[in-house]
Amino acid sequence: MDQFERMKVTRQAMNGRMCLMFGGIFLMFSAITSTIMYGINFFMTALEADKGTAEYVELLENAGVGSGLLKGIGICFIAVGIWEAVVGFLSVRNSNRVDKSRFSVKLAISLLITEIVMQVILFFTGLMNLGLLFTAIVLPLFLLWGATRLGKVAKADPERKFAVDPARKKSSQQSQPAAPKKSIRERAAMQAREDAVVPEKQDTVDEEDIADSEESN
Repeated sequence: MDQFERMKVTRQAMNGRMCLMFGGIFLMFSAITSTIMYGINFFMTALEADKGTAEYVELLENAGVGSGLLKGIGICFIAVGIWEAVVGFLSVRNSNRVDKSRFSVKLAISLLITEIVMQVILFFTGLMNLGLLFTAIVLPLFLLWGATRLGKVAKADPERKFAVDPARKKSSQQSQPAAPKKSIRERAAMQAREDAVVPEKQDTVDEEDIADSEESN
């Protein structure tokens, strides 16, 4: 492999790693704050309608959705949210593993299929949300793109295990010693020494000027 090919493979490895890492983090955040919360809200709304609460009964009647169907959709949302969190966690965990790129690709494809099926159900029940549609389609595609980058790296360099070698990264960090931090007392003492040196230099300069003037006279 020549230098150009090595640079190309390294760039693909870095791109795939960053996509899986940031996509997985955002997916976990979205699963907890959005998907699972939607499922809980749907399920609780159906329970309140079953209790006979007039406000929720009217809400379901206007939406044309039965409480049983809404409960089922709520459970589906919770299940999908849990799967999103699992896929996000595994994507972050395997973001630096080139040798697990096939597994990452399978995870992304399974999530994409799950999200498409969920959106189809929501479309036919009239509960589709454009915000959820964007997140459900874009995030799995983003993860899939990152996983395929690592897959190309694995094909180009079958012996490569990591996108960024942890041992090499750690050794490079250790080779750059951190500058020692000075305490406030040490910095104050250093400043005092610098201030003391300046007048001494000034006195020396003044004495030399006087001596020169006397010699000229």
